[in-house]
Amino acid sequence: QIPPPLPTATWKPIAHGDLIQAIDRQLMVRGITILEEKLAIQREGARLFGVLDLSIEGDMPEFCAAMGIRTANDRSMALEIAVGVKVFVCDNLCFSGDLIALRRKHTSKFNLNADISIAIDRYQEHLGTLRGQIGELKGQALGASDAKLLMFDAFAKEVLPIRFFHVVLSNYFHEGGTEQTAWGLHNAFTRAIKQMAPAPAFTAATKLGRIFGLRKEAGNGG
Repeated sequence: QIPPPLPTATWKPIAHGDLIQAIDRQLMVRGITILEEKLAIQREGARLFGVLDLSIEGDMPEFCAAMGIRTANDRSMALEIAVGVKVFVCDNLCFSGDLIALRRKHTSKFNLNADISIAIDRYQEHLGTLRGQIGELKGQALGASDAKLLMFDAFAKEVLPIRFFHVVLSNYFHEGGTEQTAWGLHNAFTRAIKQMAPAPAFTAATKLGRIFGLRKEAGNGG
C-alpha cells in the first residue's frame, strides 16, 4: 500500500507491492512455492528489504533456496535480487557474493514483468552453482590458523563491524557442535549477521559470499 514517488522522464520508481507481486507471479508460473516471506521497510517506506524462502526441486535436507531482495524509491540504490539459501539448523542466510539475478536501476526502460522473468531464470541457473560451492565448503576442513586468517581477512575488509569479532570467534571455537570446516566458519559469521539491521545485513551477507568464494562461475550470464 506504500505509493511510489512520481516518475520523471528518466526515472521510474516501482511500487513495492507491484514488485513483490511480479516476483510472486514469476515464481508461481515456474512451480516454485514460497515457504516464508519476510519484508522490512526503512526511510519512511522508501527502502524495501525482503527474503523469500522457496521450495525448489533439488534442495538439500539441511537448507532450502532463498531469494534476497532490496530496492529503494529514493534513488539511493538499484533494485537487486540475490541468490541464496536458508540453513535450517541455525536459521542463517547464505548469499552468493554476486547479486547475480538482477541489478537494475529504476530507469524508464525498466520493464517490471519482463526483467523479473529474466531475473528468476538467472536465479535458478545460479542456484545450482551456489549449491555446489556450499558442498565444497562443507568438505573443506579448516584448522585453527586458517580459520583465524579468514576471520582477519573478513574484518580487515569490513565485511562486519569489528564489534562482532568476539561473537564470530565464540560462534566458531566455543559453541558446541560447530563444524571445523569452511562452511562451519561461514555459519559462525552469518549467525552474527542476524543481529544486524536489514540494510547492513544484506550487504554483509553478500560480501561474506565473496570472502568464501560463493560467486558466479566465469562464463555464466549475469
